[in-house]
Amino acid sequence: MRSHLMRNGNPTKTLRRDGADSTCPTPGPGGPGFRGRRIVPRLISALIAAVLLSATAVPARAVFNGSRADSDDYAWAVRVELTYPEGTGWCTGSLIKRDTVVTAAHCIRNNGRSPSAISVTFHYGERRNQYTVAVASAVPMPHYDPALIKDDIALIFLRSDVAEPTIELASSPAPVGEEITVAGYGCTGDPFNVAAPCDAGRLEETRLTAVPAAACPDIAGPWQFCTYSPYTSANRGDSGGPVIWSDHGEQKLVGVTNAIELPPAPAYLNLSASIPYGLEWIRTTAGVR
Repeated sequence: MRSHLMRNGNPTKTLRRDGADSTCPTPGPGGPGFRGRRIVPRLISALIAAVLLSATAVPARAVFNGSRADSDDYAWAVRVELTYPEGTGWCTGSLIKRDTVVTAAHCIRNNGRSPSAISVTFHYGERRNQYTVAVASAVPMPHYDPALIKDDIALIFLRSDVAEPTIELASSPAPVGEEITVAGYGCTGDPFNVAAPCDAGRLEETRLTAVPAAACPDIAGPWQFCTYSPYTSANRGDSGGPVIWSDHGEQKLVGVTNAIELPPAPAYLNLSASIPYGLEWIRTTAGVR
């Protein structure tokens, strides 16, 4: 079973791919696995901070067993707030053009529905620098399939340009064995503990390792890749957040955080959407090189 990492306001639930309640809105039924088998409930849920915010809910911080990210290094990272009938949830995203943010498709498509409102906040949690930008529109990849977590990438178009740096898109995947950095505005408690608190905070980061696709039981195709660490992970609220690889010393966006594997798969296996796989669509739709 897998779990998306979008967060909403009820920290006692965890969204699961098999349709059970979870910290994210339920993304849909399981589908066939990479080798033609049925996806067994293993994923913890979309890493949407989809504990939909209620009157008693608290916003989430980011990354389990991570560390505070340097705001100067991540000026292009954003917190994405989404309003659905159940309440308000949030994800993470990355600025790839002055008016364009890339995030996860499951953040902007919950059970086939679109959010009634989306906003994007830069420097979230930094009182002096924080500001929010209105959104003009958002679009998922055209063949997005929540059952397979296929093409789980979306673009958010801002109503106005921002004077922030952007992150470059990777054109090739990170080789197996390479160190990968993930960052986000999600929870900091153990993602396998649905009762873990989600305190408000700033962007956090951690390091994982790129591993073979076969290591993740729910990998469904070349549109995904797998990363691993025995002690740290992306978390609920990190959905859509940056997965970064240092390509010959240059930091590039190689993926978008999608989900994590649930036991009995080893902790902590993370699934990410591949930027190189979706690069042509991203470049064409966003108008970037």
